[in-house]
Amino acid sequence: MRFILMSYVFVILSSARNKKSLSCYKICVIVLSAYQMWTKTIREWIMKRHNIAIALSALLASGAANADIIISEYIEGSSNNKAVEFFNAGSTEVDLSTYVLEIYSNGDTEAGNTVPLEGTLPPNGLFVVAHPQASDAIQAIADKTGNLYYNGNDALVLKNGETTVDSMGQVGVDEDWASEGVAMAEQTLRRKDSITAGDTDPSDVYEPHVEFDSYERDDISNLGFHLGFGEAQPEPEPEPAPEFGACGDAATLISEVQGSGYSSPMVDQEVVVEAIVTADHQGGSGSLGGFFLQEEDADQDGDPSTSEGIFVYHQDTDVSVGDRVRLAGPVSEYYDSTQISNLTGITVCSSGNSVTAASFALPVSDMAEFEAIEGMLVTFDHAVVVNNVDTLSRYGEFWITSERLYTPTQVAAAGEMDEPNIGLSSMLIDDAMGGSNPEVVPFPAGGLSAMNSLRVGTEITNPTGVINYSFSEYRLVPTAELQYIETNPRTDSPELADEGDLRIASFNVDNLYNGDGQGGGFPTDRGADTEAEYQRQLAKIVAAIVNMNADIVGLNEIENDGFGENSAIAQLTAEVSAQSGVDWAYVVFEGSDFVGSDSITNAMMYRTDRVAETGTAVFTTDAPFDFGNRPPIAQTFHDLLNEDEVTVVVNHFRSKGGCSDSAAAGDQDNDDGQGCWNATRVQAAETLLEWVAGDPTGRDVEDVLVIGDLNAYGMEDPIQALIDGGMTDLQMAELGAENHTYLYQGLSGSIDHALASASLTDKVVAVANWHINADEPVALDYNVEYKSEANQAAFYNADPYRSSDHDPVIVAIATVEGDTGDNDGGDPDVDDGGSAPPGGGEAPNIDHATTSGSFPFGLGLGALFLALVRRRRV
Repeated sequence: MRFILMSYVFVILSSARNKKSLSCYKICVIVLSAYQMWTKTIREWIMKRHNIAIALSALLASGAANADIIISEYIEGSSNNKAVEFFNAGSTEVDLSTYVLEIYSNGDTEAGNTVPLEGTLPPNGLFVVAHPQASDAIQAIADKTGNLYYNGNDALVLKNGETTVDSMGQVGVDEDWASEGVAMAEQTLRRKDSITAGDTDPSDVYEPHVEFDSYERDDISNLGFHLGFGEAQPEPEPEPAPEFGACGDAATLISEVQGSGYSSPMVDQEVVVEAIVTADHQGGSGSLGGFFLQEEDADQDGDPSTSEGIFVYHQDTDVSVGDRVRLAGPVSEYYDSTQISNLTGITVCSSGNSVTAASFALPVSDMAEFEAIEGMLVTFDHAVVVNNVDTLSRYGEFWITSERLYTPTQVAAAGEMDEPNIGLSSMLIDDAMGGSNPEVVPFPAGGLSAMNSLRVGTEITNPTGVINYSFSEYRLVPTAELQYIETNPRTDSPELADEGDLRIASFNVDNLYNGDGQGGGFPTDRGADTEAEYQRQLAKIVAAIVNMNADIVGLNEIENDGFGENSAIAQLTAEVSAQSGVDWAYVVFEGSDFVGSDSITNAMMYRTDRVAETGTAVFTTDAPFDFGNRPPIAQTFHDLLNEDEVTVVVNHFRSKGGCSDSAAAGDQDNDDGQGCWNATRVQAAETLLEWVAGDPTGRDVEDVLVIGDLNAYGMEDPIQALIDGGMTDLQMAELGAENHTYLYQGLSGSIDHALASASLTDKVVAVANWHINADEPVALDYNVEYKSEANQAAFYNADPYRSSDHDPVIVAIATVEGDTGDNDGGDPDVDDGGSAPPGGGEAPNIDHATTSGSFPFGLGLGALFLALVRRRRV
């Protein structure tokens, strides 16, 4: 019809070119306008019908998707007392098999745990999911147990397929959600009666009081009951308080109070117990404020799943270790620690009693083994090893294990070995004092100080103490003096199997920044906050460099502030020269004010009486050294003892942290132990090999040593790439896989490396990781934060120990043909043909008449000429 009408109009209009046809023209315009209005009206009518249909479809789809299933109750109780109740607020039966509860922990944007629902739920029906280790009372109500591992800062999202139907918390945000007294942590929350639809936006700001009412922690009186539907739990009849009785009368056994689970089955019940005091922590500021009791040996139940000990929070009545005490009071879970408090009666029955300490060993196979000895006196049936001292001075605690734990990728290929379960393998030894930064740290014996350190690797013989649970950790509180065995003592200098003729070291100096170099400019991007802290830091690093007795030192994490007299590298070199009595110089890159654009950089310094620069000092900022990976630096040195040359390349690859969702797949944390940016580090290793093969220093030297902080453990891909390229991992070859320069969260490994070319490998006679830093307490570093004035003095000494967080790596090379090391017991001197020791002595007396070389004026004069031309003296 539209086509015919338009054709007719076209004919009329074509003939309307003369005045006679003008009237026809007007008629056609009117007709055409009417047609356009008619078609527009029809289109709008059709569109409205279409939109209505779409809206109805969406509404129906929404109803079908949501199906009125909501979270009606949420329990975040003590220990594992966790449960979630679901309610069908609709009018039709719902198939729950398509529903799943997702848990987003600690601000994660991906669900960590999921709990699928099951069965069908009629209108006004309820479905309860509980933690598998919740109390018997909760499990008696639950329809299902599942992975309800959540805390008050974890978001919960209920989905039907991919559609969100309800939520609690805010996905992607790590926050303990609380508003107007209603909190997701340590409370029971019940949905208000007026709320019949779920919160379908898990990304919006969450205020729990808007839709929930709060109740006491562990209140399950309404679990399985909502809006008058279900079966409400009857209020339990209060148990009559037991008669206190007299000493020796019947009493409740501590094993009954503790039960076999993570929380007591007798919470809020008053009990009378009679047992022996094993540890007294009643008095003094910051003490636990109570004492530990344990059943006499004859009264123990023999069940390994129930503890025979308990903590009693009570200070008003003085008790002593060995007292037999009868007391009455209610049982409670104080932050998941079972205890008796608010005593209604107590009497000391006798004194001088004892109990047998339970035997215990690490590792355990399940956390329940720790819970089974909560409150008890225990003795380890084996020696333990100090494994982590990071919080020793902060909280008076340190970690023990049965043996030193290594990062899996230090000893096995990526993905081949699971990370040790620290929780099952270790336990804290604690001073049982509250608060932080104690004035006296009681570990080791005599108290922690700069001269009395507690080092990782130290053995403790069969420690004995009571087990306390606090701040989410099981802790051994010693009841007898700990017996330490110095199995990892400090050494004054690196212990090398062979001294060699030339020593090259790699040392991460942990953000050595000197402000403006004139006493001001603090704080800087990193490192010391004040000039005073800088001087403390500088003194320790200088002591480390002087005592490592190296001839060339490659540095990581030094301030990238140029090469002038006020630069960090210039001041460090000057101070090493002053303290050692030996002239040191540092490598300068002619034509460059800085090395790359990062705030920190790599650097090299060397003894001018031992070596001279012979190549062109260079660095590269080509990808991937333009960002993340710091630019590697290279220089060739000539050993003044002979004509040997060696090229030293100092590196600092990108760290494992700072993951990015937008990074390439190979740079994501792929859960194989290598962390983030692994592909970037592999690219750095491969590009480095190509750069070194191109003879960057212009000396065409086969002997090449690659050193530095590669941020990769010994068996990880970047190290393997260097090995595949022809380099030898000297630490692996000389020290074995279980070697370390760094500790991270209780796991040891080497991220600082020394790798040699094939020709240089033949000349290496010894390698050492000098353990002056990684095994030492953080408290002994240069920082003054969290330390009283007394401890700022007590914890500090201008020595090498805890001068950094990385251990230096030292490589000894035999450059003189036929030389196998020192001829008279380790002190290089003129008679050995070696250099004078740092701190004084004469320069080596080299017989130039018998020394061959490529220099036209003899080796000694040629080397001196190059040293004068190429080095920057300080």
